[in-house]
Amino acid sequence: MTMSDTGHHALKDMVELEMYLLARPAGRPWPMVPRRGKALPEVREPYCNPIESSAANELLKSGFIEYTSNVTLVVSKSGRDFYVREMRGR
Repeated sequence: MTMSDTGHHALKDMVELEMYLLARPAGRPWPMVPRRGKALPEVREPYCNPIESSAANELLKSGFIEYTSNVTLVVSKSGRDFYVREMRGR
């Protein structure tokens, strides 16, 4: 599957940095937030935070992220599987 660089980086950040997305109205960037109450001692900064809505929509349409509430999106099982199979270590 082909994915934009922005979508690739967003999925990688969400998995590796344990982050989730907050949905915003169309055209506005979507911020990523740490999944834990306290941020992990970060090895690196997210590639891009917030991410463009087009990248979020790409991940959503691919099934790599899913809604857990009206505004919160997390990496889905298929997104995590794709990351392990295609992206880990790159």
